[in-house]
Amino acid sequence: MPFAAFWLFMVSMIFLFAFTGEMKEVDPLAYVIMPVFMIAGLYMLFGRFLVDRAARRRIFYYLTTERAFIEAGLFRPNRRSVNLAATPEIRFQGRRNGRGTVQFGSPSTFGMIPPSWPGANQFLPPAFDDIEDAERVYNLALKAQREAKADIQP
Repeated sequence: MPFAAFWLFMVSMIFLFAFTGEMKEVDPLAYVIMPVFMIAGLYMLFGRFLVDRAARRRIFYYLTTERAFIEAGLFRPNRRSVNLAATPEIRFQGRRNGRGTVQFGSPSTFGMIPPSWPGANQFLPPAFDDIEDAERVYNLALKAQREAKADIQP
């Protein structure tokens, strides 16, 4: 946030000085490039939150007796499926308001990467992220995992 605010402030000031005539000998190409930098700064400061919100509205989670499904994608569909019987662990991270995250599997060595970073999904285990009544979903997932493993046992 501080970098985005600084970026936007500096670009705005340069654009303002060039536009008002305070700066002498401004390259005409600057009038094309500066708005692009301003749009980039606005995206870094505000737009990424709007894009994240729109993406979260298009995420759907499904839990069956054998699998957990995650369907997401802002522009193109992305589907993940987790076999509960083959999942080594199911983790729960709760908050006081009843919301939380249920992770299916262990994070990799790159597990410290924030989920919001581009490409972070390939290093993070599949998860039902920021869901309501997460502890109940966690318990249902554990129960389904136990039953799925029991069905496999000879």
